[in-house]
Amino acid sequence: MKKFIALILFLIFPVTTFAGFPEGESGYDLEKLEKSFRLPCDEIGNDDCIARSFGLGACIWIFGITKGKDPSDALRIADQVLIALLKGNNLDINSAFNKEGFIKENIKKESTYRINFCKEEIKLAIPKLIKKLPEGIELDEERIENLANVFPLQYLSMFEVMRKEKK
Repeated sequence: MKKFIALILFLIFPVTTFAGFPEGESGYDLEKLEKSFRLPCDEIGNDDCIARSFGLGACIWIFGITKGKDPSDALRIADQVLIALLKGNNLDINSAFNKEGFIKENIKKESTYRINFCKEEIKLAIPKLIKKLPEGIELDEERIENLANVFPLQYLSMFEVMRKEKK
């Protein structure tokens, strides 16, 4: 009975928690992220660590948009965090690509899985990402769902395009 009462009291009172990367007034502390955020790369391998970094980068971009940042500003911040994560975990982004310049399938699959953790936020951000639709096409719930489903691959394709343009 005491445990039941304790559980009810626990559930009634508000609890504040902080998860992820808190952004302060001056933005993310990139140096602190680089030095202290460690992925278990020795255990899961570099490809999975890169995939997790891509997932965090995509979600940080989306969270920035849903918090009111301009998509290009939010993407710049997300890229800085991604670079800090890669650098801090001694990961080389070049190892994410195959000879043809595409992201390796195992990384793409794991990244997509990770990016979908923030799918509900992606749905909220879609209207802010879509600047203009062709005449007669409406951004309804079904279209937003479809766009949210392809968002992870679209996000990853940006890296492939940049990679190919670099050559």
